[in-house]
Amino acid sequence: MSRSRHAPARIRARYLRALNALPIPTQLTNPIEPDQLTVLGTHTIADRTVDFGTIATAPRLWVAFSSHQPALIGYLTGLIIAEPDLWLCEPAHREWILEDDHTARLKEAAAIVWHTCRYHCDG
Repeated sequence: MSRSRHAPARIRARYLRALNALPIPTQLTNPIEPDQLTVLGTHTIADRTVDFGTIATAPRLWVAFSSHQPALIGYLTGLIIAEPDLWLCEPAHREWILEDDHTARLKEAAAIVWHTCRYHCDG
């Protein structure tokens, strides 16, 4: 697949969609403790319970497992503009995230939690 500017637009668009579907690896300089999250919502994805929450010292929508260690998965950005990105903070979860449609389901669940919270908080 060519990535040059002469590649057909639909090939470039497919390539961009595939890149956007991948989680973005990152390392936190000050990792948070998942047990300190204010949980805004919980969803079950592939038999694992995932908590979505926020913390005052690091205001993002954080994602963590309820019962698996290490608990922290990462955080999501771009929910306001309906283009969520998953930032993967824990490399141990990369394999699980890339399985099947887990990334897409996490993003979908995060959007539901985010918009539900905004609806109930903002009125």
